[in-house]
Amino acid sequence: MQRQGAERAIRPRLYRQLALTGAMSALFLGLLANRLQGIEPALVLTALGRIGIWTWCAAGLATCVSCLAVAGYDRALHRHLDTGIAADRAGLAGFAAIAIGQTVGLGVISGALVRWRMLPELGLLGAMRLSLMVAASFLLAWGVVTLIVLAVVPGAPLAGLALPALGGVGLALGASLVWSRPWMPNLPTLGRLLGLAAVDCLAAGHALWLLVPGALDLAAFLPVFLLALGAGLVSSAPAGLGAFEIVLLGLLPGAGAEGLMAGVLGWRVVAYGIPALIGAAVALLARPRRVAAVARLPLPEIAEAGLAAQGELLVHPSGCLAGITAHGLVALTEVANLAHFRSAAQTSGRWPVLYKAGPRSAVRARAAGLVVLPVAREAWLNPQSFRLDLPARAGVRRKLRRASAAGVTAALDCGPDWQALARVNLAWVAARGREHGFSMGRFAPEYCARQRVVVARKDDRVVGFASFHVACVRGERVWTLDLLRPDPSAPDGTAQALVLAAIEAARQDGAGRLSLAAVPLGCDPGERGPVARFGRRLAPGAMAGLCQFKAGFAPHWQRLYIAGPSLVALALVGWEIWGRVRRPPALPKLNRTPRHDADNEIASGRNPWQREEDRLA
Repeated sequence: MQRQGAERAIRPRLYRQLALTGAMSALFLGLLANRLQGIEPALVLTALGRIGIWTWCAAGLATCVSCLAVAGYDRALHRHLDTGIAADRAGLAGFAAIAIGQTVGLGVISGALVRWRMLPELGLLGAMRLSLMVAASFLLAWGVVTLIVLAVVPGAPLAGLALPALGGVGLALGASLVWSRPWMPNLPTLGRLLGLAAVDCLAAGHALWLLVPGALDLAAFLPVFLLALGAGLVSSAPAGLGAFEIVLLGLLPGAGAEGLMAGVLGWRVVAYGIPALIGAAVALLARPRRVAAVARLPLPEIAEAGLAAQGELLVHPSGCLAGITAHGLVALTEVANLAHFRSAAQTSGRWPVLYKAGPRSAVRARAAGLVVLPVAREAWLNPQSFRLDLPARAGVRRKLRRASAAGVTAALDCGPDWQALARVNLAWVAARGREHGFSMGRFAPEYCARQRVVVARKDDRVVGFASFHVACVRGERVWTLDLLRPDPSAPDGTAQALVLAAIEAARQDGAGRLSLAAVPLGCDPGERGPVARFGRRLAPGAMAGLCQFKAGFAPHWQRLYIAGPSLVALALVGWEIWGRVRRPPALPKLNRTPRHDADNEIASGRNPWQREEDRLA
């Protein structure tokens, strides 16, 4: 049924593409026939026969280089999409799809069918999406390469338009970074595609230049070839027939028409015919591979591992909790094998970034050559030695007295009233605008049931709650604050009462550490680094109240860091993380858990690097 639905979705697009291609092919073939009326076929064949064997070999070698670059397009996009398909299979399928598609025409559709044949795990719609991405990204890369060549080659046609057009492309790419989508190629992938397109186009152009008799200047020939290649691509005709020749004949009036047509005829055999035959053989002989089931990875030993249940973070094979942005593979916990993590990021076409890394991880990252910047401060307490009677906690004592006078009580609740908690959460969200995501939890009963939940009540009415991740980290019991939701109408001091009740529950649980979570570095006016200054400018006063609230407990403060391969990578991925925190996607449907169980483990969904299908976080 799914296959039939996919075919029904593709069929109207196929009919429209066939009609458009047929019309454009007829137009260009008619123009070409009119243009060739003065050319003697016998002279074309004579010029073709004069091409030497070594010239044919050199043109074939240049075509091999072009084909290797062609195979790289699919490998680069499979990396970006994290399909889990091996690079050799992706490259082979890409070569066959492009070799056949560019020869028979309807490159997107014919290429999708070849990819579907060779990589059935993609599905027809997945193969179609991949073909569209390959075609669109190649057109973009071809455009950039062509504009650069037109700008640098003296006397090239349309040279005056090249620099303004390059400026427009640069602005469009900059805008795409701001309004990026998960499927859009990121900067590393675009750079790789641009390099591959340059090798492909220049090698193919060199092959044709070798086959055209005469003494054509290569520098003058390449701009014309690139324009002709673009005309052929836009026409979608088989091998660009008609449009390609019209542009060549029109922009190379000094070249003999018979010799030029002889070179084009030989080039079509070398660059289109032979690769298409090889690609067809590869596609016909390909056998679908059975995908072995991959075991789910265990959650790392960190309290925040429960965030994996909300769908934005996944367990990475290097033993950390990770998230995927357009440009970054982001580790939110300590990475046991940094080299493995960097290699995995490179394989997926992204930058490796450590976010909210502790001091030890930051030292290792700096030793490995990464750029390290402080980004936040974590507040933590020792429940076993916590005392409320210290002078530094006088403000908390005042708040607790006010809450007690108003009749507020707070205690650990193993079976809370989820409807009441949901009403409190809705009121909290209405007062503050939205819940944050990515590295921060959001309320869902199925999610919070896996945590320790402290509930505050006044006259048997729920007026607030707090939830805590709990884990055993290196033999120590750790509680970490996730959600703190005092009702906006709750008496003053309710939030402090929730935390104090959690400290007492953690003490009885034997916990040696209770984290009040992190606050942005910019909340501390004493911080003068670039991250702190930018944070204060971007969101002045953001979370200042939360920072003051945590400081009232006189906690220990520990700096957290962000690390990446360069300042550019940190700036771009940091912006993407901020966007994901501020505007998280909708929560997925979580597996229902009736109540918290200390021995209950959360099994995360399969990771993109463990899948054979296209899925992006």
